[in-house]
Amino acid sequence: MKGGLTGFGALCALAALAGGTAWAHNPVVINGGPTDAETAHFIKDISVSRVAYHHAKPVQELLWLTFDGKAGQTLDFQMGLPKLDRYAGVRPATALLGPGLPAATGLPFAIPAGMGALLFTTDGQTPTVFNEEFTGTVDWQFEGEQVRLPQDGTYYLVSYIPSGEEGKFWIAPGVTEAFGLWDLIRMPVIIVQARLFHEVFPWGGILGWAYLGMFLAAVAGISITGAVLL
Repeated sequence: MKGGLTGFGALCALAALAGGTAWAHNPVVINGGPTDAETAHFIKDISVSRVAYHHAKPVQELLWLTFDGKAGQTLDFQMGLPKLDRYAGVRPATALLGPGLPAATGLPFAIPAGMGALLFTTDGQTPTVFNEEFTGTVDWQFEGEQVRLPQDGTYYLVSYIPSGEEGKFWIAPGVTEAFGLWDLIRMPVIIVQARLFHEVFPWGGILGWAYLGMFLAAVAGISITGAVLL
């Protein structure tokens, strides 16, 4: 019983840490490969803070996300880069595609029939440094964007690097922090994937070490219980 309580207590402590802090950007995808309108990553609720990491290179220049929007609904999002010197000059862009938007012009990809587009670029911006202590990663982040959706319907966020150069970037839609049990369960994978994307040692950050502490506490509790039973 003591072992069970130890493990449960550690689990609750970690859940409180993750749910009550700025681990806001819950990943949608990390380095998921090529996407298009048919294979876009679906976002269930655009008000919840999420992030999608992408490595733009030949065959996978574009990152497509999709969501169902309502007329008058506000979409907030932000773009950024992993803080790696070779990507200091990369400036990503994101096109919002959907019903009721202006006619699309000059985009380097085809858009679904009946949709217009708004283009958001980071050209001319000087990004700020953001230290994500919970995964132990460092990013450059650009100014946040906000748009009010004109109609009900399906929308897409298509992010890419207009220059066509190879590079890494991310897009983070939503502002409301949310955390669930499934996020806790998959946390080790998230930590490793996010840190590898940023090209740092696979394990680290406050959440990484907290999770390790939880695991060690659970193991110690089980060992103590076993010794008592023997």
